[in-house]
Amino acid sequence: MKILLTGGAGFIGSAVARRLVAAGHEVRVLDALLPAVHPDRGAADALPAEVEFVHGDVRDPQTVERALRGTDAVCHQAAMVGLGLDLADAPDYVGCNDLGTSVLLAAMARTGPRHLVLAGSMVVYGEGRYDCAEHGRVAPGPRRAADLDAGRFEPPCPHCGT
Repeated sequence: MKILLTGGAGFIGSAVARRLVAAGHEVRVLDALLPAVHPDRGAADALPAEVEFVHGDVRDPQTVERALRGTDAVCHQAAMVGLGLDLADAPDYVGCNDLGTSVLLAAMARTGPRHLVLAGSMVVYGEGRYDCAEHGRVAPGPRRAADLDAGRFEPPCPHCGT
């Protein structure tokens, strides 16, 4: 299968690229090499030699369409990472993450890949601290697979189970 891996030069993306290549897939990486994530811009050089690298921004429709050509699936890892310091950071996060994802989805609808793996991080799902009405702020352990399968996504309080 030929897979477009957005954000493939990042920490998680590069690990995904290695695993996909090892599993026999053809991998094309699209990464903007943002200076905040890649200060030395050498991350693309660390990718397996079999990976085709495209330097470009997921917010640019023409770049995304070119990167999608001939692919069967997309693994979307491109995102602005870290936690914003204040609301002034919101436009940058929305621009990179929300707009970038919407540009990708629109380009996929025009060019044909029908399979998408969409990744999230703690920026999306939180830091792991939750509020319990009885015990206040708590830090529950990992979510259980059975809870996720049942559609229970909020972890229970480790003290009372609510």
